Amino acid sequence: MKMKVWIEGTDEIARNIRKMGAALRSSTLVPIMVEHLEPMAEDMRAHAARRSGQMANSVTVSQELSPAQEASHVPIAEIEVNVGPGPLPQVIAEEFGNFRQSPNPFIRPAFDSNVDTAMRGIAEDGIDAALKAGRKG
Repeated sequence: MKMKVWIEGTDEIARNIRKMGAALRSSTLVPIMVEHLEPMAEDMRAHAARRSGQMANSVTVSQELSPAQEASHVPIAEIEVNVGPGPLPQVIAEEFGNFRQSPNPFIRPAFDSNVDTAMRGIAEDGIDAALKAGRKG
C-alpha cells in the first residue's frame, strides 16, 4: 500500500518566501546599505587632507562610479554600494605616499574602524526588512 502525504499551507509559505525575496531587492537594500555606510564616509571626510577640500568633498556613498573607476571595476555582487573618494590622483598619493611625501592614510583606517558596525547593521536591517515583508504575506 502506498502512503500519501498532504501538506497544507504550502501556497502561503511559497507566497511569503517570494515576498521576502522581493524585500531583498535593490530598492530596499540600497537605502539600508547607504545608511550604514555613511558613518564610514564621514570618517574618511574627517581625516582627509584639507589643502583644498577637494579630496574630502569627493567622498561619497553611492552605487555610481566614475568612468575611470568603472573601467577597472569587477562586480562581486548583484547589488553594490561604494564608499570612498572620487578618482582624484592626489588620493593615491595621500593614502599610500610617494617619493615626495609620506603616506597619510584616511581610507583604510576609516574602513577598518567602521566595517564591523556597518556590516552588522546592514545584516540586521536586511533581515528585518525580509521578515517584515514575509509577515505581510
